[in-house]
Amino acid sequence: MFKDKIRFLRKHQELSQEQIAKEINILQSTYSHYEQGISEPNFETLKRIANFFDVSIDYLLENDRSVADSDEIVDFNNFILNGRYTINSKFLTDKERRRLNNVISAMYDDK
Repeated sequence: MFKDKIRFLRKHQELSQEQIAKEINILQSTYSHYEQGISEPNFETLKRIANFFDVSIDYLLENDRSVADSDEIVDFNNFILNGRYTINSKFLTDKERRRLNNVISAMYDDK
């Protein structure tokens, strides 16, 4: 859920609600309401939150989906490009994901 994701992102980056609210130009109480699920941001504020945390709006709004079969095989390239992970506690940009994918793919190219 949105409220859980923004709380996770904030705590993971060791930031206060006040710090984030100041950066995205809203009141701390407004941000607090987002984390509590009392209210949700308008589209412009949602964009500012996504930009602040360097994540996509899709990531913030997407419902969590559980894998039906834990033994399901996952394509690693797809995971690198589209999966949810951090490196050194930072989410990668699309450009960084593509670069990482190229490096790993080069390791397994037949020469």
